[in-house]
Parts: sequence; C-alpha cells; structure tokens
Amino acid sequence: MEDELKINARGLSSPGPRLMVENALDVNPGKIIRAIVSSLEAAEDLREHFSKGNFRISVDQVGEEYHVFVQPES
Repeated sequence: MEDELKINARGLSSPGPRLMVENALDVNPGKIIRAIVSSLEAAEDLREHFSKGNFRISVDQVGEEYHVFVQPES
C-alpha cells in the first residue's frame, strides 16, 4: 500500500513499539502505520493506546507475529 509505513518492532516489549509508532506518526502525518510485533501483549498495548485517539486500529495475526495497523481518521 502506497500510504503505508512498516515498522519492525519485533522483539521489543512495551513501550518500545508504541514509541516507534508515535514517532512515525509525528514524522509521517496521514500515513497508515503497520507495526510488526512479536507478542500479543505488544499488539494489545498498541491497540489500547491508539484507540483512545482519532485512529482506526486493527490487529492481524500472521504466523507467530502480529501486524497492528494504526490509521489516522480523517
């Protein structure tokens, strides 16, 4: 996807992936962020944190990894 930015946060525990996504959103406003994390805990932290803002969140399990999509709402 053209408007998607992938972040490799595999192996990081919270708040690492969240901080990476926040930074990516600051630098790339309007982009959809796909954060790839290794644990359900990291995926749930991202979902919980960003669902409080103006973002659409979805989580897909791909093998043993989780792909968390954070999309700013227009």
